[in-house]
Amino acid sequence: MKKALIIGTGSIAKKHINNLYQLKYAIYIFSNSKNKVKLNNKDIKLNYISSLKNLKNFDFAILANATFRHLNFLKILVKKKIHIYCEKPIFHKKFNFLKMKNEIKKNKILFFTGYQLLQHEKVIFLKKKLKKEKILSFNIEVGHDYKKWRSGNIDKTRYFLNKDKGGGVIFELIHEINLIQNLLGKIIYIKTLKKKSNKNYNLEDLAVSIIKTKKNIIGLLHQDMVSPIFYRRIKILTQRNLYYLDIANNIFKINKKKIKLNISDNFHQSLLKKNLINFIKLIDNNNKSLEYFEQSISDLKVALKMHKI
Repeated sequence: MKKALIIGTGSIAKKHINNLYQLKYAIYIFSNSKNKVKLNNKDIKLNYISSLKNLKNFDFAILANATFRHLNFLKILVKKKIHIYCEKPIFHKKFNFLKMKNEIKKNKILFFTGYQLLQHEKVIFLKKKLKKEKILSFNIEVGHDYKKWRSGNIDKTRYFLNKDKGGGVIFELIHEINLIQNLLGKIIYIKTLKKKSNKNYNLEDLAVSIIKTKKNIIGLLHQDMVSPIFYRRIKILTQRNLYYLDIANNIFKINKKKIKLNISDNFHQSLLKKNLINFIKLIDNNNKSLEYFEQSISDLKVALKMHKI
């Protein structure tokens, strides 16, 4: 049986565990503490390891722990020549990743990212449409209440509520930065205004940015991690059409015409599973592309500019 290692025990790790179980993988959890993963499905067998010294028998590892802990584990996994699925963002501070990039290439491993929105059928459909268009401007908005998004006890000790540990709205909702760079081109200019709603937390929870891409496209990005209503909307204006994609409500329109796509979207689990399957296929096809690693670094650089770091 194939073996997968998961580093992390939180809500994202649990989603990966369920998907790996369905894909018939033996699941190993790295934990150097007494913390155990509590699952609703009692049929899932978990194996725990407390050391990363011997990783030769693992097909890949999933990095799903706190953002500020990513770097040390990345160094270990790359050195051990283990294929890596890394949840976003890759890190939250400036770091020279050139040496790591060269090691990934030298050790012939695949680095992949947890940007599952790229597997969304409507996003794929939209990207194909935009290839034939001259894009003029865009408006991308995302909002959710982190108390509903994250599981477990919510207090200021959690890393996603501390910008010094990779928390806050910009890193928490970095998906949209990745979407912009995939759909509209590399971001070459960004100016961000941020707002802090809760004085007890070391983070900003609302950010609005003006953006210009390398393709000379300008637009707005709105990120909100305390919205009581979940929304995820993309508006893109071209010379011929206005594209509107409302992911939260499963609506896609070109101008005023609704486009029906015969798909069923489970925003969380199914997209995560598709992304994981895509990662496994790339490994099976011996794909060692560096594009996913380079994209993660590019997204991080944009996020750091938004934080003025």
